[in-house]
Amino acid sequence: MSDPQDRIDAWLNAEVEPLAPAPGTFERISHRAHGRKVRRATMSVAGAAIVIAAAAAAPGIASSLQHHPGSGRPAQPVAEGTQSPTARPAVTGSGTGGVNSQSSRPVPSPGASLAPAGSGAPVPRNFQPTSVTFIGQTGAVIGQAGSPGHCSTIYCTSLAGTSDYGRSWYGVSAPHTGPPDGAQGVGQLRFLTLTQGWAFGPQLWVTHDGGSSWTRERTYGMRVTDLETAGSRAFALFATCTGGGADYAAHCTSFSLYTSVAGTDRWQRVPGPAASLSLQAGAGQAASASLVLTGGPAGGQGYLLAPSGELLSGPITGTAWAVASQGVPCRPGPPGPGGQPAGALLAADSGLLVLVCTSATDPASDSQVKLVTESSDGGAHWSKAAAVLAAGIATSVATQAQDHLVVLATDAGLYRSGDGGLTWQRTQASPAGAAAGETGFSYVGMTSRTNGVALPADPGLHEVFITTDGGVSWQAHAVSAP
Repeated sequence: MSDPQDRIDAWLNAEVEPLAPAPGTFERISHRAHGRKVRRATMSVAGAAIVIAAAAAAPGIASSLQHHPGSGRPAQPVAEGTQSPTARPAVTGSGTGGVNSQSSRPVPSPGASLAPAGSGAPVPRNFQPTSVTFIGQTGAVIGQAGSPGHCSTIYCTSLAGTSDYGRSWYGVSAPHTGPPDGAQGVGQLRFLTLTQGWAFGPQLWVTHDGGSSWTRERTYGMRVTDLETAGSRAFALFATCTGGGADYAAHCTSFSLYTSVAGTDRWQRVPGPAASLSLQAGAGQAASASLVLTGGPAGGQGYLLAPSGELLSGPITGTAWAVASQGVPCRPGPPGPGGQPAGALLAADSGLLVLVCTSATDPASDSQVKLVTESSDGGAHWSKAAAVLAAGIATSVATQAQDHLVVLATDAGLYRSGDGGLTWQRTQASPAGAAAGETGFSYVGMTSRTNGVALPADPGLHEVFITTDGGVSWQAHAVSAP
């Protein structure tokens, strides 16, 4: 008979396989002339992040935004950081990315669909959207909902979905993390298809099932300041930054462009100069970068405005990007809450690039010099379109090349130009009831020739603004009750 002690030793030394964890374990710049603080960190359409050059390891991805309609039984709130297996909203159609996003409009895969309007779990009260993403008529917003101590989890981060272009909303499961705070939290959202999506800024989370479950990606100490989607890929800017609180994209010292094929859970640096962006800035100067993508499954082009003022471009296939221009008319300048530049707003569509250069005039006022420039040859040459009105601080720009349409979001409202920026008309005033210092809009994006979405600078209004006539008129739609 063997010694009992021998049997105990054998049991203690045996290899133990641990149990797998349970699964699940889409802005506002209150930039006032040259010295104003960022008042609130936000989302996404649109609109994407920067990486330390020395980082060789690549983070992975896992999850999606899918909803299964309920059976008629009363539903419980799904947002506020929950990972409910019974209420799983999803997205359908073909559209663009989120706040400050200029992503392309991908065609969803056959059979993919989001929840019908009116189905699914209710949206939590006091939903404060900070980023938006659309695929056709279906989209989603991310933000904070409820109030601390009264959320479904210790986090109040929530998602809401829509399948009728913002007229009605339902709850969607959210990543288990808080709002942007230094190196923690997320406030931006982008979806590539109805199932493949990312929440970011500064952390990086992924879903492969339309938002039913979310997995945090490793970023190796770096912060994701921008992310856009097109074709079959996501592109992201990873950065080494030390900014605290809502200013998570501040004090960045290193930037790189990474890409990942949807569903592969692998990120790799884009070859060429995009792998390590040049700062070319003096000590103490703020740095930021901006990313826009155009095209779709048949092919497309990406553009990256580097902190130095260089413009890089390349295909959305993951191959090398090159310098398209040694210096555009203005540099990005300091970052805003979503990591987006405050000094240069970039948009792209069908080969047309629009750049709005901003500079403050009077630190005590909301006036700002804005110069609109355009390029039709990929950024090699730029022509002045117009000097835009001085009123308002510009926060976001969108364009539709086919109609010579340019839409500008400012803290004084939304402005539209139907002639490529030569003449302008304010088509939407600042939302009524906006808090002091948070007037106007933080983001505007066009998802088609006629459809577009805008986010108020004050997320506490619980609204998104929708246009279906090319920005001529806008209607407010509530995401939740106060």
